[in-house]
Parts: sequence; C-alpha cells; structure tokens
Amino acid sequence: MTEMKEHPFFKNTVDWEALEQRQVAPPYNPSVESDRDLQHFDTQFTDEAPNLTPDDPNVIAKIDQSEFDGFEYVNPLQMSKEDAV
Repeated sequence: MTEMKEHPFFKNTVDWEALEQRQVAPPYNPSVESDRDLQHFDTQFTDEAPNLTPDDPNVIAKIDQSEFDGFEYVNPLQMSKEDAV
C-alpha cells in the first residue's frame, strides 16, 4: 500500500485518511435501475454465455483452507431457481 501511496499519480492528489474514513466522494457515481442493472457494462461481456465450471475437488484439497475456518457467505444477488428465466 505504501508503494501505491508514494506513486506520483496518487502522492499529492489523494487524502488517504479521508479515504479510509469513507469521507471522499467518488469521482463517478453511476446511476442504476436495480441491483442487477448492467447498462454500464459492455455487451461484449453481458452477451457472453455463462461458463459455470465446478471447482476441481482435488485442486481445492491441496490448498490450505484454514484461513476460512468458520467463514460463511451467501451472495445476496445470487440467482435462485425462482429467478431463472
């Protein structure tokens, strides 16, 4: 983080303390119709068919997962079967 703060682009232009306190207004705040509004994404990406590949359990088993012990998360925007078209 220090390296980024010292970069000439950011060095004298960002109030890092105000930013950490969330007191800095964003330079651009897009208007959205809903949580699933995609109007600001290029159709090159939104027209792509989703490629849902399951994680390989053998690969996952080799990764140390102890940092996630007790962690749970459910994406509130995840589509349910009822939302599907």
